[in-house]
Amino acid sequence: MKLKIDFPIPQHILRNEWPSFFMMGSCFAQSQADRMQSLGFDVHTNPFGILYNPISIEQIIQRAANFELYTESDFEARDSYFSWEHHGDFKYNNAAEATEASNTILKQTKEYLQNADTIILTYGTSLVYTHGFTTVGNCHKAPNKEFGQRQLTFAEVKEAIQLTVDRLWYLNNNAEIIFTVSPIRHLRSGVTENSRSKAILLSAIHEVLAENKNTSYFPSYEIFVDELRDYRFAREDMTHPTEQAQDYIWQRFSDTYLSSETQDIIRDVIKFNQFASHRPTHTPELHQQQVIEKRTQLITTYPFLHIP
Repeated sequence: MKLKIDFPIPQHILRNEWPSFFMMGSCFAQSQADRMQSLGFDVHTNPFGILYNPISIEQIIQRAANFELYTESDFEARDSYFSWEHHGDFKYNNAAEATEASNTILKQTKEYLQNADTIILTYGTSLVYTHGFTTVGNCHKAPNKEFGQRQLTFAEVKEAIQLTVDRLWYLNNNAEIIFTVSPIRHLRSGVTENSRSKAILLSAIHEVLAENKNTSYFPSYEIFVDELRDYRFAREDMTHPTEQAQDYIWQRFSDTYLSSETQDIIRDVIKFNQFASHRPTHTPELHQQQVIEKRTQLITTYPFLHIP
């Protein structure tokens, strides 16, 4: 008796045994980046916070590629200063502070993109909010009446994704680019609206893939909605994947992109993490010393690991 759908994912082993990553996109991208950092990968993610739509992601990549510095006019003044391009976590006391801090992050972002072995872009939605004529990355808890909402067209989404690829190649023509669609459903706008939004993303991504080398697609969304259809794999909000579901998606990603040698290293790191997280009752000093020794041994064996 077959109780779930299993589907093959074409293997696409990354060139580097222990690649560095730049990741940008939704909260799912952030959670997987946190996982990869815990495993010792060199990962830089969402320099201006979580972003969901391809227009907002393209805007940041464009700024980095052109090194288009922020000016004080790019920031809105409310209780604090912020940019409609950035996540709500990025708030400042004044325009000068906002400009200086954002340009520092922008410079770092350009450097990360220029040096990353693999760039992963995770789109969450193609249904966007607008403030005036601007597509916003985050509404910053401003009143709803200030915003419009619209569904990006297929042409707009494809253009944004292709421009993103072009600018990434300009910065780093050796990087491998992976696209994925977040498994998290945006149901507040409606079930049908969410399905349409995801469908446009999927269609546009695959057209761009067909026209660009060194790009691939990983089906995070399809794994969650087809392989993990049971709602026991969703959190209480019925949209976000549980830890178990995220573990499963990560394992599928590993099998798709990481070599057997890389996965062997990951298993060694996991063993170390499990040992380090243990909290003995009677001999904490001895355990801490053993953690230091095991970490030193691990770094000696794998000097490319980024373990704090």
